[in-house]
Amino acid sequence: MPVNPFWKRALPYFGTLVIFVLIFWRIPIAKVTEALEHVPVLKFFGVFLPFCVSYWIIDSLCLTWVVRRFNAALSLRDIMPIRASMYLLSLINSNLGQGGVAWYLHRKAAVPFLEILSSILFIALMEIYQLFLFSTLGVILYSPTSPAQLEIVRVLRVAYVIAWLVLATVIAFFAFAQRSNRARGWITRGRAGAITTTFMAARPLDYAIVLGIKAPSFMLSVLTQYFALSLYSIPIPFAQLVLFLPLVFLAAALPISVAHLGTSQAAWLLFFSGSAPAAKILAYSLAAHFTFMFCNGLIGLFYLPRASRELTTLGAIAPGDG
Repeated sequence: MPVNPFWKRALPYFGTLVIFVLIFWRIPIAKVTEALEHVPVLKFFGVFLPFCVSYWIIDSLCLTWVVRRFNAALSLRDIMPIRASMYLLSLINSNLGQGGVAWYLHRKAAVPFLEILSSILFIALMEIYQLFLFSTLGVILYSPTSPAQLEIVRVLRVAYVIAWLVLATVIAFFAFAQRSNRARGWITRGRAGAITTTFMAARPLDYAIVLGIKAPSFMLSVLTQYFALSLYSIPIPFAQLVLFLPLVFLAAALPISVAHLGTSQAAWLLFFSGSAPAAKILAYSLAAHFTFMFCNGLIGLFYLPRASRELTTLGAIAPGDG
């Protein structure tokens, strides 16, 4: 397998550094440090740990449903440990964590890797549209309080119409391909044929079911952030969180930084700096981010020994050997 050149591997680190240099160019580090000293760490931990447990359970339920629907009859008990342990890899790189889950399921269920990866990508697409769904509701419910917010909301309205049209086109295209031998053959014989396996089998209802399974995790994340912000005395209306938090999460998912740092903080400052001093918003975003990572890491560490034993066993047995 070819190894990426050093400069490509270094790009996320460089991107993170550049973003933080630009942030601290505008916000003095001393003010951020002072704001961090007043973060209620134990209270944050008490708020974020239950959320992380709930997130892991919902994440595992969704993965189990998709795998059982499109790939193999694995149980929730099979998937929960590996889903938890892969959060450790996701702390460094979310794609690495997703790849680890795909590799495990490939070996566990003796299903071709690209077919499993197709299911992982299907979930990833629905996770993005889950954020679009709630942010679209935010656009409808939230009344902008400044000219800048009004302009952002106008842009979002256009962007979301385009995004939903794209999803409708994808669903319609694969629905047509399921009924057309010619279209199905063109897709399956192409280079990306195996990677589209789940999309080729999915019905419109399947997209809705995955959205429905994942939706509670976002609402729980909004509630968690809402309570954590109140603990830190930052008053942000609930509707504003519903509108802009999805954009923060989308920014954090951009593959230009390390461990979701930098882009997430820049998004918090862009969308919420009017609710509190910039240094306090930045301090909150860092504290909340690291608390979430720490809680996910605890869950992953708890299941790591079991997952490691199973991965070692699977690594010694090629699919089909047993």
